[in-house]
Amino acid sequence: MSELIYDHLAALRAEGASAATVRDRERLLLALDRELPKGVDEASTRELRTWLGREGINTKSRETYWCHMIGFYRQVVRDGWMDWDPSAELRRPRPKKRLPRVASDDQLRRCLAELGHPVRRCVILAAGAGMRAGEIARADRQDFNEERVLILGKGEVGRAVPLLDDVWEEIGDCTDGPLVTHNGESVTASWVTRTCATAFDRMGEPRLTIHWFRGAFATRLRRMGVDTATIARLLGHSSVATTQIYLEFDDEDLTAAVGRLPHLNEPTRVVEPGPASIRPRPAAEAA
Repeated sequence: MSELIYDHLAALRAEGASAATVRDRERLLLALDRELPKGVDEASTRELRTWLGREGINTKSRETYWCHMIGFYRQVVRDGWMDWDPSAELRRPRPKKRLPRVASDDQLRRCLAELGHPVRRCVILAAGAGMRAGEIARADRQDFNEERVLILGKGEVGRAVPLLDDVWEEIGDCTDGPLVTHNGESVTASWVTRTCATAFDRMGEPRLTIHWFRGAFATRLRRMGVDTATIARLLGHSSVATTQIYLEFDDEDLTAAVGRLPHLNEPTRVVEPGPASIRPRPAAEAA
């Protein structure tokens, strides 16, 4: 390993970066150091651009690699370990905007009705508390009480999310320990993702993932009138821009939004949202 990489990783840890961030940065820098002609210490802008522009990599991954490169070279130049920054002229890759991936009310209703443990519990935690697959894998009964759940999210940043009755009904009687297990053992985020995807495929929903139910949590909050900044806090997002990716708007939402406006000769007034529930509206009401 280049001494620069070793020192940079130590600096990251000293600044309080999460173990996952340090691990991902190390993986990228080691690959970069191994594949560049003279390693990261003597890389040129052209070499970095060529490496970043290799075929077979999606734009989102290129953007992630770019972020790690920029973070590495800015730090080593700032601290005087290198004289210049070969990444300074690299433009940030811009992934195309994609439509929100959100589980519909019908998909949520089917999962609650048809799935068994542990996938149904995973769906409830994602749709009812906005938990990621990794957060579901780490969820422990001791983190929950009847009012809220304490979630340790990305970057080891914690957040408290008020608890829906539906979630408490699911886990309230559980004993202390992991809420999702396999053969009595704790599971990983990848296990949660794979196991749920397999169950969704079997019920005829091959595109559905557990993460779509986190999007459902966000979208259902917005439809109840909750502002985006509050939803961002509940999801554990540091940027409201990230939260926008999780919010789905359909024609019905847009019609309802404009329909809330009074006549032009009347003043506007705030309408307080009512309480939300994980339970989709009954079919008759939804129609």
